Amino acid sequence: MIQSIFILFLTVTIIFFMFRVIPSNPVSMLIDSQISPEDRQAILAEWGFDKPLYIQYLRYVRNLLAGAFGISFYYRKPVFDVLAETLMNTFVLMGLTMAITVIGAILGGAYLGWRRGSRTEKITVVSAIFIHAMPLYWTGIVALMLFTYYIRLFPTGGMHPLGYEYTSLWGKYFSLDFLRHLVLPLVCALLYYLPNPMLIMRASMLEVKGEDFLEMSVARGFRERTVIMHCARNALIPVITHMAILSGFVFGGQVLLETVFTWPGMGRELVKAVMGLDYPVAQATFFLMSVTVILMNLIADLLYGLLDPRITYK
Repeated sequence: MIQSIFILFLTVTIIFFMFRVIPSNPVSMLIDSQISPEDRQAILAEWGFDKPLYIQYLRYVRNLLAGAFGISFYYRKPVFDVLAETLMNTFVLMGLTMAITVIGAILGGAYLGWRRGSRTEKITVVSAIFIHAMPLYWTGIVALMLFTYYIRLFPTGGMHPLGYEYTSLWGKYFSLDFLRHLVLPLVCALLYYLPNPMLIMRASMLEVKGEDFLEMSVARGFRERTVIMHCARNALIPVITHMAILSGFVFGGQVLLETVFTWPGMGRELVKAVMGLDYPVAQATFFLMSVTVILMNLIADLLYGLLDPRITYK
């Protein structure tokens, strides 16, 4: 936990100075080149750019500790208000992707590892490697071409048709129209994210299958289902590690996926913020991604001891 706090502090520092060393100047977003020097100085003072860099950094850290991400240069409103809706949109899409990926990887990888050498295992492994090798944006474009422009089965993108007005969260995220918009990006995300952890689970199952405790379980007459469950539990550690690292990129917003399907999530907002030099929004997005990765890795470390009794913490 101490290491996590230190890493988070280091990450926050890098994020702050990273946006200060790039050639572009955020002042251009705030100040028109035609205004007087007095007005220019007043605007700089309002946004805190008239202070030395170390003062700006201390204010930045203080605001983060208070849960304030600042004011967006582009939207002229608190960053939290800007990211709140996009964060929820990304969480719905990528959270569902992660949940299905974890369940599918564990069950599919356990089955493939236990049935090594079968025709199903051979076909699935080859297919998984082939599918995972396809770029996500290419898969999305092909899916749109086939199922939107030719078959006309699904919408072209977004979460709802233009002009759609919702009166509740249920109408926004659980309506039939939303589900139609969700299908293509969800399927493309699963095709990209599922194969890798499933193959990791399979490889881990093959390694655990040679352990003495499994041979003892078989010798004692345990049912095959029980033996597979014991084997899968000990094979989970590499999968958990992989998912912990992946979680930050997933919940931070899959930029390519959201761009192809015009999904109004954090990924697209991050691109807009970087392109438009909207530092507060970009910094907040990177910060949330970093917190997710650090937190998930901490949780993974704690889960190791629960999954494998041989791992102890002192």
